[in-house]
Amino acid sequence: MESDIGKALAYQVKREIAERYFGLRKLIEEDKHALSSMLAELDQIYQQKIGRDMVRIYCILKRPELIDEFLSLTGWKGRPFFDEYMVDSPTIRKRMFEDMDLHGWFNQSRLNHLLIDSYERLFKNAKEYRKRRFDAIDEALLINEEIKQFENKFSLDEIMSFIKMLGSGDQLTGVLGDSLPTHRAGGKAGEFKIEPVEDLDATLPAVPDLPRPEKIRSKLKNLAGKVVESHREDVFKAVRKEDERD
Repeated sequence: MESDIGKALAYQVKREIAERYFGLRKLIEEDKHALSSMLAELDQIYQQKIGRDMVRIYCILKRPELIDEFLSLTGWKGRPFFDEYMVDSPTIRKRMFEDMDLHGWFNQSRLNHLLIDSYERLFKNAKEYRKRRFDAIDEALLINEEIKQFENKFSLDEIMSFIKMLGSGDQLTGVLGDSLPTHRAGGKAGEFKIEPVEDLDATLPAVPDLPRPEKIRSKLKNLAGKVVESHREDVFKAVRKEDERD
């Protein structure tokens, strides 16, 4: 009888350990799933907002030397989102300016305002992206620390031995309930290993800390002044609404 009591107690201890193991594991997996959602939103900001802002500015400046001057002014390396076809295409140019307005008395002042307005949008979206990128990287570091502590706290081999001792899937479900992972009971320890999050700081696109619009306003006007007259008309045509052209 004492032997039966000892076995029951040992079983109960192992059960509690297994429940804690899979309970904590589930929390980590939920954190990883939440991070995946954060990364999807971050990619959307980068591709759809920042990408659009950059292409719009490229469409205004058009000439490679002016584009490079803008990128140097804002601290951006390379030519992100640059495509010569997109810059030259009237259809894409019109799409980039469909939610923009022209304001100013003269053509040059209109172009100045258009470039400044476009940069202000870029600045706002870049600021949001940088904040969310930092939050995602910070969350990834926390998750990896959780995984490290989790692995140090539990012996996966002992957990696997307990699972095999329980035997059938029905018995596993009865003991562990919803904490039971989708892996088969006789699986290898490697199937239960939690993969760490990749180095997001190295993989997520970097966006520089852009200068505030008011600090480079005069330099943006200088850039706009270098846009040739013939291209200004192409830009204005892309921005004007149909009723403004009549």
